[in-house]
Amino acid sequence: MDKARNLFDIVSGKLWLLPLIFSGLSALLAILLISYGHLLGPDVVSAGWWLYSGEAETARQLLSSLLSGLMTMTSLVVSVTFVILTLAASQLGPRLISQFMSDRQIQSVIGLFIGTILYLILVLRMISDTLGKDGVPHLAISVGSLLTVICLMSLLFYIHKVARLIIADNMVQALHRNLLVTLDEVLPGEPTKHVEEAARFAGIGQPVALRTVGHVQVIDYAALTRIAVEKDLRIDVAVRAGQYLLAEGDHFTIFTGDTGEGTDIDDETIAALRACFTIGLQNTTAQDLEFSIRQLTEIAVRALSPGINDPFTAVAVVDRLAASFEAVQQRPLPYRQYHDDDGVLRLIVSRSDYRRMLNTGFRSIRQAGADQPLVLMRIAARLADLSHSVRSPDQADALREQLAALEQTVEECHSIEHDKSSMQAYLSETRHVLAAIETVPADNPA
Repeated sequence: MDKARNLFDIVSGKLWLLPLIFSGLSALLAILLISYGHLLGPDVVSAGWWLYSGEAETARQLLSSLLSGLMTMTSLVVSVTFVILTLAASQLGPRLISQFMSDRQIQSVIGLFIGTILYLILVLRMISDTLGKDGVPHLAISVGSLLTVICLMSLLFYIHKVARLIIADNMVQALHRNLLVTLDEVLPGEPTKHVEEAARFAGIGQPVALRTVGHVQVIDYAALTRIAVEKDLRIDVAVRAGQYLLAEGDHFTIFTGDTGEGTDIDDETIAALRACFTIGLQNTTAQDLEFSIRQLTEIAVRALSPGINDPFTAVAVVDRLAASFEAVQQRPLPYRQYHDDDGVLRLIVSRSDYRRMLNTGFRSIRQAGADQPLVLMRIAARLADLSHSVRSPDQADALREQLAALEQTVEECHSIEHDKSSMQAYLSETRHVLAAIETVPADNPA
């Protein structure tokens, strides 16, 4: 399932996806209307005020004019797209260009323009000056005119869409929605079947390298567990989704026998285990929740750079991150241990936890905003808010770490005493709430 979602994310992020589909549908529509449009009788053509009823020569001139104007509008759409991508790369970060390219509405508008151009070309080449009035595909020409009008309306929508999308707050909100969607997929909130305790396999296992350079996109834990059961193995996976790998390394370790020191594993089994890891050139959201967090963080860090100096955008990012972390607090984390049907531990994996998510979200912003009291004050306020929704000691410990790091940053911040007093008030509130948390049943202890 995760592999299918990963493939869907990669393909849907291509700007050509919907334009290609629209082009195919337009070609099919043109062929159907040209082939069967003549079934309309002359009475229908004369009675239908919206149907084209002219001669072949006039039809060719009309379609040529529509095609010329539509190609001009398409050039405008492409030009606007490149301008928007340039602005997005400079203001919000080049890695967020994929957010524009994967937008369904943008893909649909470009697809509508390209599909209509293809439709007009196909209809135009089927019209001959030798055709009489009855041989002209009246319905096909009328549909071409209608599609051109729709393209004109779509151009207005497209300009409105991209003008709003380039606004930093709107992009932050869009990325936050994507993060919540990823959260629902990666952390569905299902209770664990086993009580997970810190464990390591005994003995000296056989380390295996994946022999591939790139980002870990998907790990098929179900397939790893199935192979471990079939071959009577125990596997310790040291890598996690989103991690960048070199070709060599102890990426996972195989244990055999009761002591973990059995016979060597055959090449076929190792190849099958390696096939459970999907390695790609870029991160995806299929299993990597931190990737969506980093996209938001990048906007804040870039906004705090001297060239942009926009702390208000960074504050908006901090607010959205805090809302996301509050949602994470309410859900059990993914499995770190996988057992077979007999309850035997077969797989130990490395997963992103609440502490790592907080570091990914707040650390870079705190460092980049070390001289921005507004940003530090907002981080302090959001840590205080998050402390009220803590559900496990692990979450409390993670917030304490962020609190300690923020306190040190505040002490080193060159700001007036009034600002420091305001930040210290939030920090004191967080310390007070976390101090009251001694023993809270954990949803999914690491």
